[in-house]
Amino acid sequence: MTTCTGRVWKFGDDVHGDDGIIEFSIIRDSFGKEFDEEALRAMCFRRMRPEFAQQVRRGDIIVGGRNFAHHNHVEVSVALRASGISVVVVESCDSGFLRRALNHGLPVMICPGIHEAVQDGEILSADPATGLVTLPKGQELRAKPFSERMVQVWQAGGSIPLLEREFAARRAAAGR
Repeated sequence: MTTCTGRVWKFGDDVHGDDGIIEFSIIRDSFGKEFDEEALRAMCFRRMRPEFAQQVRRGDIIVGGRNFAHHNHVEVSVALRASGISVVVVESCDSGFLRRALNHGLPVMICPGIHEAVQDGEILSADPATGLVTLPKGQELRAKPFSERMVQVWQAGGSIPLLEREFAARRAAAGR
């Protein structure tokens, strides 16, 4: 199953990744080291929505406007995933955010019209495999669907877990 259904947390245009979603200045000394997921989760959207860390639930969905998560390091994607976000659906974002998020098992869908179509707290369904986004009253929007490989990366929890699983399967098949 590839459909994510959850409560919407809605954000506007030009949400800065490193100085909006997280506070990179606080964690920059740990850049390149193992992620402190709890610290990232605790600071996620703290400046924009102080209630986020306490109220977000596993499976919730982020909806964003244009240029979402611009200027971001990988910690942004880790913070969102650690917060329990199942999918991010935005009007637009840079390709770096898409890649970094997917590498950590967080799907990001670009879906024109999404920002005006939903409100905070509504229930949304989004399927990265098909690109189908179902709005609260049953209307549908279309995003570009993920490729088969992107779905594999997402469902494995990221690039590294997928590659580890594939490598282990090859070793087992070779009798090692």
